[in-house]
Amino acid sequence: MPTYTELMRGFEFGEWTVKPERGLIIKGDSECKLEPLVMDVFVVLASHGGEVVTKDQLIDAVWDGRPQTDDVITRCIAVLRRGLDDSARSPRYIETIQRRGYRVMVPVEMPEIGLSPATAQTSSSEPKWMWVSAVIAAAVAVVFYAMSGPDSNDTDVFSVSVFPFDCRLDVQETSEHLCFGFAEEAISNLNKIEDLRVVRNRQPYSSDLTIAENGLVTGSVQIIGDQVKISAQLENTRTGAVIWTDTFDADRASIFELQREVAFGLRGAIDPEFQMPITDTGIPQSFAAAEAYSRGRFLFERRSHQSTVNAVAQFEEAIRLDPTFGPAWLGLAYAYCIWPDYDLTVDRETSYRKALEIVDQGIAADEQIRAAAGTVYGFVNYKRSKWIAAAKAFEPALQADEAEPIAHHWYSRVMASVGRLDLALEHSRLSIESDPNHPDKAIMYSSLAIGYFWVNDMENARRYFDIANSMDLQSSIHSLAYALFLMRSGDIEGAKTYTKVGLAQNNIDSSWVDPLLDGLQPGGDRDQSIAILTELSATDAMPANVEMTLWMLLGEVERAMVVARGLGEDGGWFEIELIFIDEFAAFRRHTEFTRFVGDIGLTDYWTSAGCTWADDQLRCN
Repeated sequence: MPTYTELMRGFEFGEWTVKPERGLIIKGDSECKLEPLVMDVFVVLASHGGEVVTKDQLIDAVWDGRPQTDDVITRCIAVLRRGLDDSARSPRYIETIQRRGYRVMVPVEMPEIGLSPATAQTSSSEPKWMWVSAVIAAAVAVVFYAMSGPDSNDTDVFSVSVFPFDCRLDVQETSEHLCFGFAEEAISNLNKIEDLRVVRNRQPYSSDLTIAENGLVTGSVQIIGDQVKISAQLENTRTGAVIWTDTFDADRASIFELQREVAFGLRGAIDPEFQMPITDTGIPQSFAAAEAYSRGRFLFERRSHQSTVNAVAQFEEAIRLDPTFGPAWLGLAYAYCIWPDYDLTVDRETSYRKALEIVDQGIAADEQIRAAAGTVYGFVNYKRSKWIAAAKAFEPALQADEAEPIAHHWYSRVMASVGRLDLALEHSRLSIESDPNHPDKAIMYSSLAIGYFWVNDMENARRYFDIANSMDLQSSIHSLAYALFLMRSGDIEGAKTYTKVGLAQNNIDSSWVDPLLDGLQPGGDRDQSIAILTELSATDAMPANVEMTLWMLLGEVERAMVVARGLGEDGGWFEIELIFIDEFAAFRRHTEFTRFVGDIGLTDYWTSAGCTWADDQLRCN
């Protein structure tokens, strides 16, 4: 079996040629570049030749035993699978062994390297002391290079965790938004560094925290009257070495320029090729416009009805003072996207139309926001079940310098809706990894739990359902998905409780839940449950997607299809991904399934994305 060191020189893996030192996997004329951590995980798995590698073994080998969350490992596996065009549900290359770890599924072969007879003879006849000396010399060279070369552990940063700057104000000040802007500006600039993973933290930094990233950004802002004093630093979390640090003194009127200067300093410390821009277009033309925008961003992060209303007013003020400042248009459009979630009196379609109008005006005023604006277009098209347009809009948005973590969350919902459950799970993880304390983190954790549930990873699904439940998430979608999870787990009593919770969150009567779900238990009265559901169906007394799921659980596929057709005709889909989970296997075998997915636009999306449906599997190029 080849060793890790031998595999690092390159190996064959099924149809793939793997070149670890270059970070490449190659098949035919196509090649895919993997980030270093993902490649390290791949080589460790390959070095075990088909044997199961536990998560602890991966942590020991790849992270030198430093504690890591399961998310870090599962993300590496997901990215590796995506590069290999593999699937967690029907794996060909990397298999998940529940509760144990992972293993490779195809043989690992070393390329044939021919040796001339003379070379072979010399190699076999050299004295052992010469071989040992060569190894020692090579080891010394490696150590020397690691200490002095460009890949020094003290300076290289491949992932960075950014914390809020400590805000020190005098008693007269109400300028938290100005402190907030320093970390936000740093994150915006660091996101422009290729292959750098940036994590936004929203809680204050504490030395007791475990930081998974190898770079740490912290700082402080002191505002007394018109004077501002800032300190900032970047350190290596592995060695404790300070990579960059600086202090700044300025007057309040130049604080936004100072935010950029700090961000540029951090960016230059990580990216030696970075050059300070000669002209800076990232700040509004007036201090008043910049402050209104800064206050709008600060309020928008609070995600309440009143804070959203106030944020809208601040973004509008920033636009009035500087109509050419694109980020203010973006902030206003984002606010209109989520406003209906915090104010039930707001008509959703009206709010979405307003968001599109705003972002169109923003692009006309500032072309630089075009890519990031895809998040708005993608979100609205997703809500309208326009799958091709939604997916296309998100593509540039996810690569934009100003990409919002919530963009990954919304994109994951699009991918789940079109049946690409593995890709949905990957982006759901990315949304949390990049911003673990996002204001919408409860929804994001719920989405991650549901994503794991849909791909049958019950262990991780339970873990993240527990986290979302601890956040007191008031979401009927979450509660009903968790109820279905409990049914699959055999906990009918728990399923009853959460079904009632989910219905109550939509002000729907739940008196039927206990007798109907009793019929789903072994030995239960199935005929009674069918009679109850038949009566409820005739009176439209429950959500159609709940009814459809219950018909499937009762084995009544034809009735489920009738309900599904109604949902498709009304445009009422939200949890369309239900049709791709295990409980709906019989639904997918129904003779009308192909016609049904065509009617709701999925077939058109699959064709546009190079996907085909065959043998109860969606395969995409």
